[in-house]
Amino acid sequence: MPGALGVSVAELLTGEVRENANRAGNLLRAKFYVCPICGNVVTALGEGAFSCCGSQLMPQDAEDAPDEGPHAIKVERIEDEWYVTLDHPMTKDHFVSFIAYATMDGMQLRKLYPEQSAEARFRIGSSGYLYAFCNRHGLFRMRTPRRR
Repeated sequence: MPGALGVSVAELLTGEVRENANRAGNLLRAKFYVCPICGNVVTALGEGAFSCCGSQLMPQDAEDAPDEGPHAIKVERIEDEWYVTLDHPMTKDHFVSFIAYATMDGMQLRKLYPEQSAEARFRIGSSGYLYAFCNRHGLFRMRTPRRR
């Protein structure tokens, strides 16, 4: 039964740790799909085929959030929560649609709307990523600060 563990005997004998390439089951590798017409948000643990309002949705590629500017994600610890803010316009034509906090075992997502503040609070879990989606410029992310 050499394939019982999904690894060859030779790989076991080398003692090298192979990175798990399985995309499913790890929320840090989650994909976000956003409808350009109604703003509906779909999250998936891997690639998928989704449509909304008659349009095929494509997975959003996250860019690293800049240190300054409207897409800079600012995070502050307040007791047992991350308080996340962006200094971003929140007009009807240009706004942050959602802010999310993803860890290996969970995801919290706050849907935002024009004319409200670009901010959210998340209960602190394990380390992960904070995401912010701008309806004009796409998805931005940053690693969460170390818990202290």
